[in-house]
Amino acid sequence: MKKKYKLKVLNKENILELLGYEIPDKFTLDKLLKRETLIDIGLEETIIYNYDSVVSDRIENVEIDIENIIEARFFNKEKEIRIFRDEKEIDGTIFIEKSDSPYIERTVLLSSLYQKQSCAYKLDLKKYIDYDEDNQAYIRYTKPSKLYFKEGK
Repeated sequence: MKKKYKLKVLNKENILELLGYEIPDKFTLDKLLKRETLIDIGLEETIIYNYDSVVSDRIENVEIDIENIIEARFFNKEKEIRIFRDEKEIDGTIFIEKSDSPYIERTVLLSSLYQKQSCAYKLDLKKYIDYDEDNQAYIRYTKPSKLYFKEGK
């Protein structure tokens, strides 16, 4: 069965194809991970796992330190850019939901124990369903879709 979403390697061509955003000149993570660029792409929120902290916040409120990132997810309800450290290299993926993508949505409560700045207390997750060769359903991909903040944050 054909997938109802697109998941591709993070590179300049796929950013243009899937997100409709052109990175000027040579593609680098430094250019992509600027707050203004991520917001221009339409991404709104982030969860960043750093070596020294975990951050869950709106993109406009975070400082992104590429050297400190273990994994980062920049997302809105339909799109996600995921950055992750594979030993010493940083790789990434782009996820785009199609309108007919089957998924299950769950809400989870978040702990603020390891968070060093403004943090969300609740997270909506989308678990995308696919089917194997015997037509058995399974969760193919899980992505965050919305963070919830306390009043005034």
